[in-house]
Amino acid sequence: MAVFEDVLSRAKAVAKTAGRKTEELVELTKIHVQIGDLRREIASLYEGLGRLVYDSRRSEESVDELIDACIEELTEQEAALARLEDRVMQNKNAVRCAECGAVNANNATFCNQCGKKLG
Repeated sequence: MAVFEDVLSRAKAVAKTAGRKTEELVELTKIHVQIGDLRREIASLYEGLGRLVYDSRRSEESVDELIDACIEELTEQEAALARLEDRVMQNKNAVRCAECGAVNANNATFCNQCGKKLG
């Protein structure tokens, strides 16, 4: 009977671990979807900013306030994107190089892209 209880206990532990990993995968997938949405939004904002500047130059009309508002929105969206990317890196046990932005293993001493000392 003890063998059966031991097998059952191990099976429960495996199921619990599998459930936890599944939850982590679902959360990571949600974050990746949010990252994709933010990247599309940022691309649209850049396109709109370019169009705004182009149209203002052609019409010789000042739209500095609109440009400033667009830049502010871009800054906020890029900060949100960076926060989401940081969450993904934490989940993957990775770090971003402060010099070049490359993703490196959490235990790396030097950046695999530019060679700068990490951490």
